[in-house]
Amino acid sequence: MGKSTMDKDKFLLKDRIAEIEKSFVKDGWITIYHSEHHDDNDETLIYCCIVHDEKMEEYLTHTDWVITPGYEGSPAIFGGFGKNPERTYQKYSEEGFEPFLFQKHFIFSDGTDEYTDVSEDFVNYFKLYEKCDNKQNRSYYFIDNLGELIEVINITSQKVKVKYKFLKEYISIRKVHFSICYDFMRTDKINFLDFDITPIDENFKTDKSYFNHLIRPVDFIDLGKSQSWISGKTIIKFDPAKTNSYHFDDEKEKHESFIIGYDDDGNEKLMDCQKTNDKYFITTYFKKEVLNKYYNEPSKYKVDGWRVSCSFFSLKIDNNIDDYVAVFLVELSSLPHKEQLHWKQYNIPPQKGISSTYYKTMIEGNWVQQPETPDLLFKHLYMKFNDDWEKKFGWKFYKDLATEDQHIFTSLHLPPNNNVKAFSEQMLSIIKLTVDRLNEAEIQRNINLDKNDRGITKLEKFLKASEFEIPDMIIFLRNLYDLRSGLLAHTFSNSNKACKKAMEYFGITKENYTAVAKDIFIKSIYTLTTLDKIFLRKENGEDNE
Repeated sequence: MGKSTMDKDKFLLKDRIAEIEKSFVKDGWITIYHSEHHDDNDETLIYCCIVHDEKMEEYLTHTDWVITPGYEGSPAIFGGFGKNPERTYQKYSEEGFEPFLFQKHFIFSDGTDEYTDVSEDFVNYFKLYEKCDNKQNRSYYFIDNLGELIEVINITSQKVKVKYKFLKEYISIRKVHFSICYDFMRTDKINFLDFDITPIDENFKTDKSYFNHLIRPVDFIDLGKSQSWISGKTIIKFDPAKTNSYHFDDEKEKHESFIIGYDDDGNEKLMDCQKTNDKYFITTYFKKEVLNKYYNEPSKYKVDGWRVSCSFFSLKIDNNIDDYVAVFLVELSSLPHKEQLHWKQYNIPPQKGISSTYYKTMIEGNWVQQPETPDLLFKHLYMKFNDDWEKKFGWKFYKDLATEDQHIFTSLHLPPNNNVKAFSEQMLSIIKLTVDRLNEAEIQRNINLDKNDRGITKLEKFLKASEFEIPDMIIFLRNLYDLRSGLLAHTFSNSNKACKKAMEYFGITKENYTAVAKDIFIKSIYTLTTLDKIFLRKENGEDNE
């Protein structure tokens, strides 16, 4: 007899029995198909089907799967021969049983193909989105209420897995059961006496499983060889508590609590954000950092002084205050629960209230034309100035950003904390929007230039040609531009003389990045309002004061 190549537990299929006990569920996934062969000594086949409730009692009295790979029985045509010439169509060949997977095999004149399909009813119920490399390797995704893709089905040539909670909901809402059918076989030249193994042919039944375990010598196949073979099924029963619930119900019912004040003992007082009449105008507050998530994904989110929004939600906020964001408590109920949790981690104790801009707009209903904070005000005036300039002169003072660069403007904001990286990124954006986007081709028309004149110098000569000199503005722009090398490196070196001079001009230290950023936004606003006053309003007879 040859020497055994596997240990006792492996031969006895202990690992497979452990899977049966766990209903083939691991890390939130359930394996519903698995086909694998190792040199004919280790064979695995897992398949599945749906079983109606009235069939369950009898179904757990035998090992027959009813539905097997390639023989799903859907659709089925009966009759058409012998004494029954009339043909009839049935969706399923076996009453009370439905296939969930479909093994597809195709033979062409020049080759073959095969793959596994999943029940269209399941896919359509959750409105799953398919992504694939090919038919043998693909996934289906559920799109949640934030637009995030959640993988629900994973298909490879040898295995199909489904997210367990989705399968559980599907069978519960339908009030049907799900059968995991399996056939595990291992063979080896193993001595039963040496391993203290007793041959058996025994059925095992629990409240959710029925399988046969056969252990025997198979000398008729190969002298000295033995076989360990498990065949049966395990049932995933529907949950009666979930027969009237849907995948979107939990999201609608969850309302996180936020800080709204203090109780008599000085402890923070919490209140949930569910919308009720007694909660209107109760305000809760958040760190400015709560908005970083949205600023960092400008292609997905939009942030202004009054709301943060995307394709999946719109939240009214007061973003017109430098130090915090204020939100009416009930507005947070409009957020998906996952998004409420994001805001909750930035919730802070009560602050000084909402801004006058927000009050006039949201409470009094008088639309305020411009926001209050320097970053939002700069963005508002930048767009307005450029539009007004084009209306008057026929060209834009600042060239439009390319489509792929629109995020530079959308994500521009005042850094919420003293972080050099955030400071550098936002100030670089201001440089790109102002100095880099100067419309030099139009500005340089009809003025005398020297060979090496560039953006800011051209602007200075343009102003002089128009009989205006604004030295403070030009000095500001030159120093802002000279910061570029330090901003790009996220560090400010004394070896670069121009950068060092600019640092001294702005008074930059490691402790005041936020204050300097605010100052740069304000000076950039002054630049816009100054140009607006001397070129647009003055000639129109308007007073800018």
